[in-house]
Amino acid sequence: MTQRRPHTGELSGIPDLNTEEQAAYDAGLAVRADAASRAEGWIERTVEVALNTNHGFPRGEARIALQFGPAREVVAALLPALLSANKRMRRRSMTLLPRLDPDEVCRQLDPVLEGGERNSRRAACVALAAIGAPATDLLERLTDDPDGAIRNRARRALEAIEARPPENGNRRLSYVRPFGLPYRDAPPTRPQSFAVAAFNFSYGVNLGTLVRSAEAAGAEAVWIIGRDFYYRPSTKGADWWLPVETLDSGDDCLSRAAEEGFEIVALQQGPRAVPIWEADWPKRPLIVAGNEGDGLPPSLVEAASLQVDLPIYGEIDSLNVAVATSVAMYAFRGWQVRQRRA
Repeated sequence: MTQRRPHTGELSGIPDLNTEEQAAYDAGLAVRADAASRAEGWIERTVEVALNTNHGFPRGEARIALQFGPAREVVAALLPALLSANKRMRRRSMTLLPRLDPDEVCRQLDPVLEGGERNSRRAACVALAAIGAPATDLLERLTDDPDGAIRNRARRALEAIEARPPENGNRRLSYVRPFGLPYRDAPPTRPQSFAVAAFNFSYGVNLGTLVRSAEAAGAEAVWIIGRDFYYRPSTKGADWWLPVETLDSGDDCLSRAAEEGFEIVALQQGPRAVPIWEADWPKRPLIVAGNEGDGLPPSLVEAASLQVDLPIYGEIDSLNVAVATSVAMYAFRGWQVRQRRA
């Protein structure tokens, strides 16, 4: 990360979770454990969290867990919310349904279109539009709905589906809903390449975004040093596939890196730093990024075989730490490609 203020002490000033954050953290972990164990009634409990919890961490856990449940049961558990008089319940249900098996969602929505209330049919239009091509027949029926507003919604949905690129049977493409993860059968194989360590981040959303970028770039793992509370929705479920581990200190990070054969690359401004596009990377780097305000502690910077920064051409003095680390991951991938071509 491009920071200019020195760190004043290793792991100093880690903000404790407040009561609300701790409760949300515990609730999110409980949702994940419940879903992983497939305990009796877990779908109903998870739907309850997904629909009624306001904090993003447990709700994000629930939204992702439901994508791995039996589609027939999950859809059946969500449909009452779509038929609810409560607007918030309808909205949350109609955003969850398109993430599930499209044929099952359409099958169970079919009778809703015949006798459902106006608001339920309106919500169904939104869900069907997000589902895409498998929902075309149901939307065609809605173009004959007695309610003019429903007819207009259905026609607009069909136009939007028609304008989308063809799926060609590949629902892993990023522009196809639901995005990404539910259509992978198992965690992808991760060849030895690189890992990322995040030192004492203050903001959970940055940690979550970093985890998402690391999974996309094919990192072996993310190590979180110090404060480990991250905002689950910003991961988009990446930590279901990518190993995310916590370490207590910078010294623990250095020991672990040595054991696993990583060389430290510090993402930090300083007299030793080279612009990231000029870097000659080690073959197996551990990219270490520091706290948003204080950067990295001296022990991690001094241990680095390479120190890189992202030159800033604007008036602000730094990039967001998750953005900077994402750029570094792909800079390393670019260097790998150039080495293979040389």
